[in-house]
Amino acid sequence: MGSVVQNFSWLIPNQIAGAGQPGADGFGPGLEGESLAGDLQQLRRDGVGAIVSLTEKALDRSMVGSYGIRYLHLPVGDMKAPSFEEIDRFFTFARGCIEDRLPVVVHCRAGVGRTGTMLACYLVGQETMPPSEAVAEVRRVRPGSIETTAQEAVVHRFAEHHRRAG
Repeated sequence: MGSVVQNFSWLIPNQIAGAGQPGADGFGPGLEGESLAGDLQQLRRDGVGAIVSLTEKALDRSMVGSYGIRYLHLPVGDMKAPSFEEIDRFFTFARGCIEDRLPVVVHCRAGVGRTGTMLACYLVGQETMPPSEAVAEVRRVRPGSIETTAQEAVVHRFAEHHRRAG
């Protein structure tokens, strides 16, 4: 059964996915309560073992933990690009989870701008593709992703940063 979590799709099947905010009904608050519990149950059924939240407000950590899901909260402002420090923290967390066979879902509010940016950086960081191809692949799988020129630019800058640091 496919996920009913808003805008959920796998970028790399059974490894890393993007989504809108779990528990959100349309664009409601969605941070706690029955709606979040239902989405967490569905994410577990879909095989997700870790969540990265890019919204300013964190999900209910105790509820997320009660489903055996690892959790990282990296607040990035809506329509903003993450910093290299935030991308590095995300990449380290996601890579560790995937190595532990815990597929990761990344989410922001709608699952396009901040989420798409981090997903493209993941592809770059895994050295699977150059930044232009990573942006194009994320947009192919998740239409509308990477909404601003600053978000797209940080993917390109991260590629250079990662190459130098690597």
